[in-house]
Amino acid sequence: MRSFRIVIAGHGSFPESLRATTEMIVGPVADLVTVGLAAGQTPDHFAEDLRAAIGHDGRHVLVLCDLLGGTPFNVASAIARRSPRVVCVAGVNLVMAVEAVLTDGDLDEAAVERLLEAGRSGVAESERHRARRVS
Repeated sequence: MRSFRIVIAGHGSFPESLRATTEMIVGPVADLVTVGLAAGQTPDHFAEDLRAAIGHDGRHVLVLCDLLGGTPFNVASAIARRSPRVVCVAGVNLVMAVEAVLTDGDLDEAAVERLLEAGRSGVAESERHRARRVS
C-alpha cells in the first residue's frame, strides 16, 4: 500500500484531466489530488492552494508538475526546499502518473527514480515514423 499522498499540479485543467485519465486506467485513487493554475491566478494564491492540497498531517507528498520552470513547478519546488516530506518532480506524463499511484511503500529515492524512469520510458517515437524521418 502506498504511504504517501500524490498531488498533480499544473496549468489550467491539465492536472484534473491527467487524474481522470489515470483513474480511467487504474480505477479510483485515494490520496490523489489536483491543483490547477488558473489564468490570471497569482503565484501566491496558487501557493495557498498547493499548500492546502499537500496538507499538514506530516505524511510524505509527491508533487507531480507538468512543466519544468513553470509557475506550478516553481511554487512546488520552493515548498519542497522548505519541507523534507515533499518531493517535486517536473514533466509528468500518463505513464509516470499511473506508476506513481500503483507504487507500494514509501516515497524514497528508489521510488522516485522508478517514477522518473517510467516517465522516460513512456516517451518514444514509433518505428514507422523513425524510419521515415531517418531516410
